[in-house]
Amino acid sequence: MHNNLITDLMDLPDLVATDLIKTEEYLVFVADYKIDHVKCPVCGKKAEKIHDRKTQMIQDTSLRDKKTVIRLEK
Repeated sequence: MHNNLITDLMDLPDLVATDLIKTEEYLVFVADYKIDHVKCPVCGKKAEKIHDRKTQMIQDTSLRDKKTVIRLEK
């Protein structure tokens, strides 16, 4: 997949597209952050351990008459 092209087109420079799922109704772009570490949501310092990852579905503008969704692992 052309990761840079997709994230540039969608204006998401901090993400990398890892997959595209097509259905009759949806285009689902699976994305992850480019960085290999996360910040603590409380103090903002680099976290040593990740306790939990959650999937967030973000609806975007329709493309080619299909609903577009970005699936992001947070």
